[in-house]
Amino acid sequence: MNIKSLVSSLVAVVGVVLLCVRPAAADARSDRAAIADALTKLATSAANLGKAAKASDDRGARKKFAPAATELGDDLTALAKRLGKDIPIKSIATDAAAIEKDAGALVELADEAEDKEERKSLRSQAVLIQQGIAAARKSIGGVKEDGGGAAPTAPQRFTGRIFNDTDGDRCGISENLKFAISRDGQQVYVSPNMVFPGKNFSLVLEKGTYLVQLLDTTSTFKGQRTLDATKEGWIFKSGCVNED
Repeated sequence: MNIKSLVSSLVAVVGVVLLCVRPAAADARSDRAAIADALTKLATSAANLGKAAKASDDRGARKKFAPAATELGDDLTALAKRLGKDIPIKSIATDAAAIEKDAGALVELADEAEDKEERKSLRSQAVLIQQGIAAARKSIGGVKEDGGGAAPTAPQRFTGRIFNDTDGDRCGISENLKFAISRDGQQVYVSPNMVFPGKNFSLVLEKGTYLVQLLDTTSTFKGQRTLDATKEGWIFKSGCVNED
């Protein structure tokens, strides 16, 4: 599997991961098992990304990014195994925080790739893995060894608008775009149709910060931005998508 073909599979994996790491209703043992399963899936994704980068023609991807991705996969596998043992959850949470930091470093290592498209692809996939790890770490921190815990409160929801403001004069090219929106590694929305330049649409989101990935008509990754849905009437603009 080459680097570019991993994008869609990683999006699917991270979506599954978030289903696995939602708080369980049974007990701490069930919670641990669900999170361990999620970490194992993330470990496989990181390992596959490392293999693809190692086989790349790009020296930066091969020499810098690939070893880090492979090591991250190994660390995730080890963490998943620790969850199955009688180890205090606080100790596991500490290890998870360190791995999340390593995942952030992997995102930055994507810039070592010399090829522009490969650099974008590596970064987008590393971000997805990082988000999945962040979600798993939060779930680890929420495990109650006694199975207790208060019922969650309903989250706030705000309506805003998403704009495709690519402009030929300002950006050099106008693009029809699809918007893939995720939060903590979970894909929460994908625009069903292409959004044409100058057009916009409304969307209701829970209060929080989201990652928006911009895709073209062939679902090729064109860039990513942060969306803050923190008040009613929030606005997100795509900006230019062919910049380095």
